[in-house]
Amino acid sequence: MADGLHTREQGLRLHHLANLGGLVALAGLDREPPDLLLGALLRMAASLTELPERRRAEIASLGHEKLDERASAKRAWKSWARANRLHNLTLSDAQIRQIVAALGAGKQPAEGERLCRQMLALLDGRAGDE
Repeated sequence: MADGLHTREQGLRLHHLANLGGLVALAGLDREPPDLLLGALLRMAASLTELPERRRAEIASLGHEKLDERASAKRAWKSWARANRLHNLTLSDAQIRQIVAALGAGKQPAEGERLCRQMLALLDGRAGDE
């Protein structure tokens, strides 16, 4: 839509396409060049129609096992993160600088990664580290 909003159907389609990208990554193909990946997918799509049902079921079973492993790993991670009260947080460099300044640090590094390390050191009580 022109105003930047999308319909529920478009949102569902976007979610579906993102999940397909996740499957490509789970298969370990996310670092392949796009032309090779698309060529492989086109070849596979053509051959899938010719596979007997038994072979399709075997291949689907492999995928099902991998998805089950992934789901178990995600559940374990989420449980561990909840138990350890971990939170995802996205901060800009400017916000991290404000935190570092509030924690009483003197000179602040210019680059984001070093700035993050400085903030974590301060939060851990290692003010001289970085």
